[in-house]
Amino acid sequence: MAFGDAAGEQTREERLEIARRYRQRRREQLRARVAPVVDGDVLAAGEFSTVPTEAIASIPGLGMLLLPIARRRSRRVGLSPNIMLAVTADTVHAIAVDAAGLRRDETEVAVARSWPRGEVAAERGGRAFMRDKVLLHVPDADEPLTLYAPTLRTNPWSAEVVRMLGGEAPDPIDLDGPAALS
Repeated sequence: MAFGDAAGEQTREERLEIARRYRQRRREQLRARVAPVVDGDVLAAGEFSTVPTEAIASIPGLGMLLLPIARRRSRRVGLSPNIMLAVTADTVHAIAVDAAGLRRDETEVAVARSWPRGEVAAERGGRAFMRDKVLLHVPDADEPLTLYAPTLRTNPWSAEVVRMLGGEAPDPIDLDGPAALS
């Protein structure tokens, strides 16, 4: 069956149902990934980075040489380049996500830092190439930690974390309302 064949084309409602199932499954996967390393129920979990890899890599010729330097600098802050933020009732956890082996899909997670939830705030800090910049205000830092997330409009998991920490983040694309079917 060829692409675009009228007999095999999905309806808009079928595509929306696939997107709804993906959104729910991904939310559960992120929460399940961090649950073993945090105390309490995970209310929200989102993926972030301490390095704007796309922006650096896009610099012709020089970008690929600068990536290792940027990764080293992010570790000095005490966080790995790839992190997840997990929010529980009382605590915000920054969870390091590191490669566990040679395969890219094998990762180890471990709590890198934790803060009392009431003392942590998040705010959007603009765009950085293909990502949204998020400023995380934590009690033990003089300046906010700069994190990067896949665009919050299409990344409801990280957007949920930002909103739970008092920041403004766009609502996810509505997959249930009447506008979704038009």
